[in-house]
Amino acid sequence: MTKKFTAFAGVFEQRLNLIKKDLRNEISKAKGDRQKIRLKKLVKEAKELRDLVRELKPKCPHCGGEL
Repeated sequence: MTKKFTAFAGVFEQRLNLIKKDLRNEISKAKGDRQKIRLKKLVKEAKELRDLVRELKPKCPHCGGEL
């Protein structure tokens, strides 16, 4: 198991928050005005970043909760 660098976890969290904001804005548009390709790309990137952030966040070795 390789050790992950967590120095950029905050940067990834900020990027994830920006993507979520863009998704909310895109979904708030009328259905005909939405860009399907852009939505799919944003959702895919958000899921990847979400998983990465979850992996990088420090967890308690005893209970598994956040530190």
